[in-house]
Amino acid sequence: MGFGIDRRARSRKAKGGLRALIGRAPDAREVGDRLVRIAKRMLRGSVTDASPKRVTLSLHPAASPVRIVVLPDGDLEVHAETSGVGPGYHAEVLAQLAPVLEELDYVWEGDEPEPRVAIAAWFAAELVRGATRIGMPADRSFKVDAAVQTALGPRDRAWCDAVRADPQRAADAFPWWDEGPGQRERSRALCAMWHEVAWREPIDTEERAVMERVDAELRAARTANPALALPWSAWAELLDWLGEDDARIAELRARAGEPGPTIGYRRFPMDVELSGGWSLELPGSFVGAWEDDGARYWATDGDRVLEFTSLTANTEQDSQQLLDIAPEAHAVIERIGEAQRCGRAEAYDEGDVHVVHGLMTAAPEIAILTCKGTLADEPWALATWRSLRNG
Repeated sequence: MGFGIDRRARSRKAKGGLRALIGRAPDAREVGDRLVRIAKRMLRGSVTDASPKRVTLSLHPAASPVRIVVLPDGDLEVHAETSGVGPGYHAEVLAQLAPVLEELDYVWEGDEPEPRVAIAAWFAAELVRGATRIGMPADRSFKVDAAVQTALGPRDRAWCDAVRADPQRAADAFPWWDEGPGQRERSRALCAMWHEVAWREPIDTEERAVMERVDAELRAARTANPALALPWSAWAELLDWLGEDDARIAELRARAGEPGPTIGYRRFPMDVELSGGWSLELPGSFVGAWEDDGARYWATDGDRVLEFTSLTANTEQDSQQLLDIAPEAHAVIERIGEAQRCGRAEAYDEGDVHVVHGLMTAAPEIAILTCKGTLADEPWALATWRSLRNG
């Protein structure tokens, strides 16, 4: 459960009683229609979906959507998770909604604690209950030797102890802690650098667009506030991968002085969930997709490629018997014979491409993994095959 905004707003006008004689609160349909018009006019491109019952907003690329729900009695409920970005974003959401509520003649019900105090207390409480991932996206799972993974990188046990003692020490775990010029752009860049950038040469226009967006955000943050602390070393590395002008890269490295801390979860291995209950470990630099209606998974880092499919056997044979059904077609370079799984890896060449074809069985499930690269990539291919697990 994350930290965020979960508040209700109501009309300044009364729904009934004597005060309603002066001006009755609008009904839900009227509120919904007005909300749609006002949101589209005031928030423009941030509106991703709008109906008289609900308006959905995208106010930060690293945050889940903000939802404004029109209740049957005409009140509004606002839901926004802000824990992955920070109290600066929390305050920004409320600031963006303030003129909308003002034009509707609505007010918040109750008071809200100061965001920095509240979110730090929430973070410390998460540590106390034993959480190991706080403010992290749910779509990727990275293998990091750390006490806790935060939105701005892994932290050790000493850091966790310090935050439990003084929750405000958690400030450096949030991309957007303070308000002020450049903070929005800096947070957008930091979130992308930690969670989206692969830290290698971009392999397609989409990856290049992410890197170029980070560069643009950092330039905007620097322009808005030249004194703002920015990830100079990582920025220079990113420009190097983009093939940018050497003079710009040199200027950023000079600005950084000593190399700063390494940024990027995609430098770490990640666990990938596959079909048939299988999973494997891949470098975070890989990007993959399902094809053939989910029958085949492929992934690449631009140099190496893997393909995965799975089958479920309709027999009562054990794992070794299932493995033996498939005849050996090439030189076997490794075997696995364990109680829970059995496997065989074969290798061969297709021109300049070195192929490692691996089978793994955990009755009744069968995994077929093909890794393609160079001969030097064979250790990686075997390690990837060995990492296959079922259940």
